[in-house]
Amino acid sequence: MNCSVCHRPHNVNKLPFLCAVDARNHVYECRVELAQALIQNEEAEQEVNTTIVASESNEANGSAASLPRARLDWLKSEEEATADRTSQIIAQADRLKAEIDAARSEIEAKKESIALRKSDLEAVSTGIAARRSRQLEEAERAIHRTKYKWNRSADTMAATRAFLCDEAARLYGLRQVKKGSAKRYEIGGVEIVELHAMNNVAPEVISTSLAHIAHILVLASHYLAIRLPSEITLPRREYPRPTIFSLASSYRHGEIPFPGSALSSQIPSGATRDAEPKQHVPRPRPLFIDRPLAILAKEDPSVYSLFLEGVSLLAYDIAWACCSQGVSFGDKDSYEDMCNMGQNLWRLLIGDQLHRRSVEPVFPSSLTPPVGSPVKDGDVVEATKPKSMIGRWSHGTAHTFLGGAEGTEFIRNFKILSPLKLVDRLKKRLSSEAPMLEWEKIEGDELEDGFEDGVLVRGHGRSGSGSRATELLGAASVMTVRTFGTSAGISENGASTAKGTSGWTKLKNR
Repeated sequence: MNCSVCHRPHNVNKLPFLCAVDARNHVYECRVELAQALIQNEEAEQEVNTTIVASESNEANGSAASLPRARLDWLKSEEEATADRTSQIIAQADRLKAEIDAARSEIEAKKESIALRKSDLEAVSTGIAARRSRQLEEAERAIHRTKYKWNRSADTMAATRAFLCDEAARLYGLRQVKKGSAKRYEIGGVEIVELHAMNNVAPEVISTSLAHIAHILVLASHYLAIRLPSEITLPRREYPRPTIFSLASSYRHGEIPFPGSALSSQIPSGATRDAEPKQHVPRPRPLFIDRPLAILAKEDPSVYSLFLEGVSLLAYDIAWACCSQGVSFGDKDSYEDMCNMGQNLWRLLIGDQLHRRSVEPVFPSSLTPPVGSPVKDGDVVEATKPKSMIGRWSHGTAHTFLGGAEGTEFIRNFKILSPLKLVDRLKKRLSSEAPMLEWEKIEGDELEDGFEDGVLVRGHGRSGSGSRATELLGAASVMTVRTFGTSAGISENGASTAKGTSGWTKLKNR
């Protein structure tokens, strides 16, 4: 605070808030005015007295002269004004004195407050390092204790998820059947179809097996709280069969009608989609077929391609789920291991790799002291128990969240084959292992056509054995004709070994 008169900075010892010189200089003009007023008052009083004395003497002397009345009134008014100014000056001096006293009182109060705060600061500063270290240790222990409880809760949740998956798989009938050194897998009483052997499997078996696999996989992903890369749509009302979406279309669409239904035919055409690019409707891949795979590939190549893409996406989902739960299904770059859906699904849900494998704790508690360090009283030590990986990483909890930084890095290390590569290899494999076209039965009139273009088979005659051989060739391949002809009575050098089997037989071209 500065001096209100000279505006000099405050100093407790040298420059108080209102120094005596400033106060004296401040009231100096008032004192001068007071002195002048007193002088004028004295002069006026002397003049009045002189006038009164003169009038009295004049009256005594019988003089008729008198002081004018106006002069007396002026003198009285001047006297009253002087007295009023004097009273104002005295009041101003009293007010200044009161302000000085109040400022001094405030200064004394602030000095006492500052001294008290200094003493409190000194008292608090004593032992502050020890208190700070103790509070820091308590905070760290509270953090460790919370982490321990959080990890223990995550362990319990992971065990619950693993138990639910195991029970659901066993109730669904997922099991491993061993026949010697070979292993096959069943679910719901139906053998899980091998992708490479679908050419020789009935379409009803393929559709039922894939429906069971899709159902148990969706149920397991629900229990594990993970979101599969390819979205699977299970059967429901007005949606009788399961389907699967591509990676780019999964979880980015609204209500999709069942492929081939009346509602799906109302989807806008290509021109409308070009006019309104925002209204893109993805097409789900079917997980079912209504015809044998070879016939489907010949009659409807587009549906055949979509079906193979669907089963490849399903195999990719199972492999991705195994990787997210720490399940080893062989070589991740191996096409054969990724296509073995039965083995991968069994390992994911109830295999030895999950529930009977002893591993170290995935989430060791930070409260566990290092080896060789003494254990203090009150320290929380986590018991070391063998834990499995299943149920650890998920999209449903903040602990080990797959969408976080650590989860993203964890997913990046999967390095499994993409669905497109699976589709290409599966198409090549199925096309290379597809059975040859069936042979047609030969009519009697075509036996005399001779050696024309076509496939010629020896061993056909008019006897019963020749007719039977011709009928059995309907399901044979070119590689088995020679062997079959030999078994029907044809020698290797072309000579007939049975009665009525000489000559050549021409098979009708398709």
